[in-house]
Amino acid sequence: MKTALLASYEKDAALLRLGRLLTKNSWKLLGSAGTAKYLNENNVACRDVAEIVGKPILGHRVVTLSRELHAGLLSTDADQAELDKLGVPRIDLVYVTLYPLGKAIDAGASQAEVIEKTDIGGPTLLRAAAKGRRVVLSNPAQIDILESWIKNGSPESEREALVTEFAAAAERRVADYVDASARYWESKIK
Repeated sequence: MKTALLASYEKDAALLRLGRLLTKNSWKLLGSAGTAKYLNENNVACRDVAEIVGKPILGHRVVTLSRELHAGLLSTDADQAELDKLGVPRIDLVYVTLYPLGKAIDAGASQAEVIEKTDIGGPTLLRAAAKGRRVVLSNPAQIDILESWIKNGSPESEREALVTEFAAAAERRVADYVDASARYWESKIK
């Protein structure tokens, strides 16, 4: 059984659609606290990642910045025995929507608000999944492509092209996100 990690700032119809699509196709779901709660409240079974990484610290703010999750994303087939020994699942798919940093900046947010809206865990998950050659969704619009691939039987012959397309989009999403942050802070240099 494959495992997906969902960490979505937006608790919306796209997240529910993806959760239902994956569970219908026998995927196990892991979620950040709010994502897991939202999915479970909407009858989509999702395990909170805190069950894997241990007791949350700093109010759940660093729960996805754990070596266990990144081991599950960066592992190779040769690492499966070690993952099993550690009780860490291989993570085959990641879906992340980031905190709305750009919107906050455009709305004239204070420095404190910009700091609060700066996502660290989300970009890190996206990059780890891209590097680990996992299926990595960084935009709800990609669910259509994923659904088509799954409905087509998830052909291995199409996997590499899908993974590459999604990895490129994830890296671009992170680059644009970091660029917005850099431009904001550069504007504050006197």
